Amino acid sequence: MKVKGLKKKVVAGVLATSVVVSSSVVFASTPAGEGLRDWYNGLFNESVASIESEAESMTTERFNELESEYAQIKSDAAIDIDLSRELSTGQSLDEIISAKLDHIEGIDAEKAAILEDIGYEYYNVFLDAYLEIDRLANEGEAFATNDLTNYTSELGEEAVTQLTSDLTTAKDNAVQELEDAIQAAQEELAAEVSSHEAATIENISDWLGWTIDDLRASVTTLLDDLVAEQEAIIVAKAQELEDDAKAALDAVIDGINQ
Repeated sequence: MKVKGLKKKVVAGVLATSVVVSSSVVFASTPAGEGLRDWYNGLFNESVASIESEAESMTTERFNELESEYAQIKSDAAIDIDLSRELSTGQSLDEIISAKLDHIEGIDAEKAAILEDIGYEYYNVFLDAYLEIDRLANEGEAFATNDLTNYTSELGEEAVTQLTSDLTTAKDNAVQELEDAIQAAQEELAAEVSSHEAATIENISDWLGWTIDDLRASVTTLLDDLVAEQEAIIVAKAQELEDDAKAALDAVIDGINQ
């Protein structure tokens, strides 16, 4: 990094001093005076070149150091942000997996409970039908004994047909109602899962955004403070060198008449 602006300021200060000196000191127009002027001009130019070289060297060194610090701050900021992302991602994944497993456990438990009782429930349905059929069959048999065989057989067939229709309708209605209840429960659970999932993702996103905003503001403030500090040091050093240079030049001029 070359600080051309600072170099120009130093040279301008030196030239201004040269103008003041040349306007305040008048030598006789003699060969000796001209020689002294030539000697003085050569010495003065060497001094200016030395000051310019030293100022540029020191300023370049300081700004190179500042560039290294700036690059390190940016690198550290990138590492911190990436680490925050990894930690937040890991924590969120753990929570999502945990929530999923909890729901699956609930579904599995309820399914196991249903499967455990379903055989017994349908057995009771079957047993009720079986007992009813058996009762009607016994009644039909007793009636047939006391009445015409054909007549009782016809009544028995009509009773069985009606019974079958009624029980089939009842079974179909029961199955449909059960399926509707299961579907309604599944839809309600699915809606709850979707709602909680969306809310969780939104909360995670909001927290991540706030964290990144805070980190960005902190790093920006730190960087601004460091830059301001270095700028103040550079300006102060430049002023110090400029004052030293002016003093040195004044000392040379004062020494001419000694």
